[in-house]
Amino acid sequence: MSLAIGIEERMPGYYLVTLGGRLDNNTHGACEEKIRPLLVADTQAIMFDLSALDYISSMGLRVILKTRKEILGKGGSVHFVNMQPQIEKVFEIVNMLKGMTLFASVEEADAYFDAMQKKTLESG
Repeated sequence: MSLAIGIEERMPGYYLVTLGGRLDNNTHGACEEKIRPLLVADTQAIMFDLSALDYISSMGLRVILKTRKEILGKGGSVHFVNMQPQIEKVFEIVNMLKGMTLFASVEEADAYFDAMQKKTLESG
């Protein structure tokens, strides 16, 4: 099985990355290549929609961790929506959920991002 990867800029600097299928040893490289252009200082947040992700391996987890490390290092954030129970269990096992924000839907995450941007504009 393959990996479907979609990237959409929801607002300037805020990206939705949709993953479907399997993020594993065979597909992690393609995923890294697609995400690489987002790992810049202008990126405020990356939101992973995992509603269609069926499986994640250790190499898939590595992609997520590497993305998170890069974005956090630039002052941004990484969030997850629609995480399937089996994927959430893998994240729990490797203790990756600590410090990460999970949203029930893309709409909920967009509302959060709107509020973050308004707060930044008001304080700036």
